[in-house]
Amino acid sequence: MKRHRVIISFFSFLILTLIGIVCSNMQSQLANQVLQARGMSMEARIVKPQKQADIATVLKWIERKYPKDSVQMQLQNKYEKNEVLIWAQNRNLLYFPVTKGRFFASADFKGRVTFAALSASAEVPTITTQGNSYVTLGGRYYSVVGTLKKVPYQDSKTYYLTTGPKQETAQESISNYVVFVDGSKDAISHIASYLNSKTWWPEFVKRNRQRRLTLLMPEALLIAALAIAAMAVMAFDAWLLWREGQRTRTQGDLLTNFILNKSGRFVLFQILEGVAAYTLLVWRAYIGDRGMLAMLLAGAVLLEIVTYISTLIYIYNHREKFENA
Repeated sequence: MKRHRVIISFFSFLILTLIGIVCSNMQSQLANQVLQARGMSMEARIVKPQKQADIATVLKWIERKYPKDSVQMQLQNKYEKNEVLIWAQNRNLLYFPVTKGRFFASADFKGRVTFAALSASAEVPTITTQGNSYVTLGGRYYSVVGTLKKVPYQDSKTYYLTTGPKQETAQESISNYVVFVDGSKDAISHIASYLNSKTWWPEFVKRNRQRRLTLLMPEALLIAALAIAAMAVMAFDAWLLWREGQRTRTQGDLLTNFILNKSGRFVLFQILEGVAAYTLLVWRAYIGDRGMLAMLLAGAVLLEIVTYISTLIYIYNHREKFENA
């Protein structure tokens, strides 16, 4: 491979990798926003229960009153500040960004077994046996299903436990907890009323009211700029291939076959570059949504190929102009 092809291939791979790094940064920002918002929407409210009832009773009431509503509750222990109980109905919480394992699924709240998940800097006794980790509290063992992504500049020591009407974590009084409720306005209002409480805006709702599109606009513009750079590199490469064909003094069908042969190898090589960039990024960068990364890289490779082939077709159709240049 000639020197200029090596340099162009390097630049192409570099651009694909940079697009992937920007994608990783976008996903990391979104993941941080999810964690900073405790995985809740901007409709979430704080409820401070005054009602003397165990958690199981409250959850059963919600299931009867709002059986079809999507509701998430996070109960922060007033006395053990790092402990948060989580329950959800008609909502899967697997969108929580993790670096290991998974977060809680809807089935985890329905059974009798309590599961645990840890923040990156959780302070809670754990043991590991036969490759499985367990949180140990009060002589009880809770299987750890996952570890959450670390948020920059936020040293969370929280550990999470599931709760549900059948679980032992639901036997405590709900008045021992500050409750974060996420759901419809009607459901939140009735739950607060049932618990003899007012509602308050959580800090993360006040802080994170900006739209994600605005938050990620610089990254989106950078990806667009990199895509334009990739197109420019491919157009230049196509022109160099035409010049190479001219220097060999091939004409007619021989020139066509020469360009087709080189172009076929180019398409294959670009696909391999995309696969290599994807593999490198998944291995070394934070990628929460691999599908999004794959689509971005596939789109970039397709754009490069279309630009390359379109440039060759344009030059071929206007070859007299280029030959006389």
